[in-house]
Amino acid sequence: MKRPSKTKTFEYFALSYSQRGTKNSPKFIMFHAPAAEIIEWADVDRLKPDNLTGAQRPLRDLKVKKVAKFLDADPRNTIPTAVVVALDSDAVSFTGNTDRKDRGQRGKLVISLKGTDKPGLIIDGQHRAFGVAKHSAMLQLNVIAFIGGDDAERAFQFVVINNSATRVSRDHIRALNLAFDKDTLNDRLVQSAGVTLGMKDAKFEDYTFVDSIPPFKGLLDWPTNKHGYIAPNAIESALAETRDRATLLGIEDLERDFFLAIWTRIKERFGDAWRANTPEKPSHLLQKVSIIVLTIYVLDSLEAAQRMSDQPLDFANEEIFATSVDRVLKRIPLEFWTVEWQQKELDTGAGRDVLLEALKTIDSNARYGRPWYDRVALVDPGDLTGQYDRPRVAKKKAKKVTKRRA
Repeated sequence: MKRPSKTKTFEYFALSYSQRGTKNSPKFIMFHAPAAEIIEWADVDRLKPDNLTGAQRPLRDLKVKKVAKFLDADPRNTIPTAVVVALDSDAVSFTGNTDRKDRGQRGKLVISLKGTDKPGLIIDGQHRAFGVAKHSAMLQLNVIAFIGGDDAERAFQFVVINNSATRVSRDHIRALNLAFDKDTLNDRLVQSAGVTLGMKDAKFEDYTFVDSIPPFKGLLDWPTNKHGYIAPNAIESALAETRDRATLLGIEDLERDFFLAIWTRIKERFGDAWRANTPEKPSHLLQKVSIIVLTIYVLDSLEAAQRMSDQPLDFANEEIFATSVDRVLKRIPLEFWTVEWQQKELDTGAGRDVLLEALKTIDSNARYGRPWYDRVALVDPGDLTGQYDRPRVAKKKAKKVTKRRA
């Protein structure tokens, strides 16, 4: 005998009102709820090949982590923007008294969850909900819900909300400088959201953002940073390459985070080469030409993988991203970045081509079982530690044995 599904209820203090007050206009209910509870009773209807009416974009791990990082960065950081949801009319009840000051009602909202069928649908704010839950499951979020509505109405709301969003104008940002302590507010904005006040050039926002968080935190070679050794224009060029491929890779609006995620994997892979290039301890990994060319090499490889896949690869998915990038990096030996390179001046178009060709050759060598340095013009095999020392030692020993026998 099949047991009846248990019903779980969620109760919230809420305000219900009709914005337009007309017969067919949707009724809104405003309240706040813990992020984990919203995820429990509200689903995300994503547009997929088998779901042509989905009113959401795929959930992106990078966006979720970005929201969580924002909240982790400073206990003062909050998210005032409301999550917009649609609620099935037969799964909610609202009890309240008419407010004499307006057409609204203050009262109690009850959402009923029966089995696994979620009565709510997130129209806007899925990354906020999952990001806040990642930071703290019980952290509250503002919610605006409309009751009922068919798929067309829900899709309409999604398009209107997301297509109407605009960035704060530069003039508005500059005006804020007159009202607030610029340096104090900038520090918090950069650390939390990667934006700044009063910037004349958007590229400076890139620099400040990249220099404020790992893996490049504090490493850019500014005149004011005595510990920096990475050329800032290397970051600028590498980010430009990332933006150029954003549409092909499906990472629009995530370019900065995607670039930093790539270099976080690179740091994990080649950690022993993550240092300044000095005569005592050479390392080419963080030179300008390497940052640009290695970024291009990884992006080109991901683009090729995207073309070869029968289904679109969601590179904003953390697992898919990590697997794909690691597959590219694993064929490059750490020693390539620390051995002496035969060509010194590579910060030219021709020099970048030389380095890019070297990476392609190394990849080919790994695939076909050849020594990684075979036909790599940048490297003299005689400079490789351990590659030729042992045979030379063996020859010397052989000569000594021959003399003794003689």
